[in-house]
Amino acid sequence: MRRVWAIVAVVVALLSIVALVLICNANHKESLEQAPEVEYNGIVAEYSGEGVCEVLVDMGYVKASSTTITNIRIINRSSAPLVLLDYSTQCRCMWLNLNREPIAPGDKCDIELYFDSRGEWGSVGNFMEITTSNETSPVVLWIGAEVESGM
Repeated sequence: MRRVWAIVAVVVALLSIVALVLICNANHKESLEQAPEVEYNGIVAEYSGEGVCEVLVDMGYVKASSTTITNIRIINRSSAPLVLLDYSTQCRCMWLNLNREPIAPGDKCDIELYFDSRGEWGSVGNFMEITTSNETSPVVLWIGAEVESGM
């Protein structure tokens, strides 16, 4: 009889552990779903898939002979996946770190814009065109910076 009670006690203990794990997982899932999104401190561009998506990028004051990185988040508000294929610019002082993975509708992608101020001074303006999987709807970055004198 003692052996039966011992087995019953072990089964009850195991069922209690399983119930506790299930409750903890459910609470953890709810807390993840309710967690607010972390604030994003970069530039946000909402891509609609209709026409040109223009983005103003003010890099502010930049030290002479330095490289500055600005983060840009592109949110795909279109109804089709978006791929950032390539970019073109007239200035070798600016380049992008593009993620070429498809961005699902409603999803977002972060890219980095680099500006090397060597050889630049005063007000600097440029633009970059990012070709996308929707050939009639590129992303255009209008970029401005004020390079401080190196003296």
